[in-house]
Amino acid sequence: MDKIERVVNALRGEDVDRPPFGFWYHFGLQHLRGGAHAEAELEFYRAHDLDFVKVMNDYPYPLPDGLDVVDSEDDWKRLEPVKASDPAWDEQLLALSKISAKIGKEALFIETIFSPWTTARRLARSSGLPAARRHFPETTLAAMDNISTSLANYAREAVDRGAAGIFLSLGAATDTVMSAEEYNVWGRPFDLKILDAVREAPFNVLHIHGTRIHFDSLLDYPVSAINWSHNTTAPTLKEGLVKSGKTVMGGINETTASHVSAPEIFQQVVDTMQEIGSRHLIVTPGCSIPTDTPVRNMSAVKTAVEVKRRP
Repeated sequence: MDKIERVVNALRGEDVDRPPFGFWYHFGLQHLRGGAHAEAELEFYRAHDLDFVKVMNDYPYPLPDGLDVVDSEDDWKRLEPVKASDPAWDEQLLALSKISAKIGKEALFIETIFSPWTTARRLARSSGLPAARRHFPETTLAAMDNISTSLANYAREAVDRGAAGIFLSLGAATDTVMSAEEYNVWGRPFDLKILDAVREAPFNVLHIHGTRIHFDSLLDYPVSAINWSHNTTAPTLKEGLVKSGKTVMGGINETTASHVSAPEIFQQVVDTMQEIGSRHLIVTPGCSIPTDTPVRNMSAVKTAVEVKRRP
């Protein structure tokens, strides 16, 4: 199978010659132009012969002119929808276009989008978003809705540039931030606006970040695959597959990837293939791997997926 066939079949739960695999980390190149970012992604893809590319997106979300941080209620009111044509997106969209031009016919790539909650939290002071939620909830919800409209606009454009879908990273669907009931108000409507904008894309992924995650309440999200840190929070990868019926992405413990041996990474992957089977599995970490993960550890992943599974 070629890389695209392998990933598409895995997403559909059909036969594959071996599980597809991929991994990613933060390159820290948001101070450079989009072309340099694209080249880093492509070199990483080629070096490890990945089956797909999850493109990092670390360029900042645009703030209104003259605003460095969202603090007061008036600041939150200034957050209006941003069009896909806004110059703020130029560098990341340039990177997507270059990646598509170079590997679009040989491998799928997906674009990372951080949830509206995560985006809003990063725009405010360290405790600014929880405080805004308490003191002026209606204004904050309106700002969140505008952020979600902006990200939906961007997501459509990302797919138009060649992305096979988005990797939507949720940062608050966890009891450490809020309850599942609260997330129905402060997260779900805004997440779904983004996913609805790219509903027809074949490779949309839901990443549920953190521990004590709201896994069961997110199973109806319109995605093809789910990713979470299954080594550090329930459910297990097998339980997640059974609960969701969707393709699961995991098998590599990202929390230890930089300081275990290559044979240990190899065994993690082999154990995962034995546990899950040959369908509905894409071998990945549960989140970004550390940037100091040894090359030999990353190389062990491909070696493992290419080993014939034991009966």
